[in-house]
Amino acid sequence: MIKVVLDTNVFISALFWKGVPHQIFKEVLQGTVLNFTSPQILQELREKLLEKFDVSLEKVKEFLEIIVFNSQVVYPKNELNIVKKDHTDNKIIECAVEANASLVVSGDKHLLEIKEYKGIKIVSPKQFYENSAD
Repeated sequence: MIKVVLDTNVFISALFWKGVPHQIFKEVLQGTVLNFTSPQILQELREKLLEKFDVSLEKVKEFLEIIVFNSQVVYPKNELNIVKKDHTDNKIIECAVEANASLVVSGDKHLLEIKEYKGIKIVSPKQFYENSAD
């Protein structure tokens, strides 16, 4: 089973739109893709949903519970400084390293520019979906 870390933007897209991120999240829910997350990713997602998207606290808690229930939560031990243009994105790579994941799935240009870190490929949702269909 493929081990991935979904970026916050993938979760948000999965929640609000029915595109490729939604399909990927459905695969996580079905258990065909193993997602890893961290408290830092969950906190960022919580903040964005509450502040930027004005989702009710009750709905945010519900969505986070679904993610936690269908993912493995890891606690990264090492802080990395790989993403120079946006240091907040390092939490995604930290999670992937801790989880020994194969892929990071993100729509974030700063992460996508890196392409790979220590054997962990960084791909867009579209790239992930096209490659998983093979």
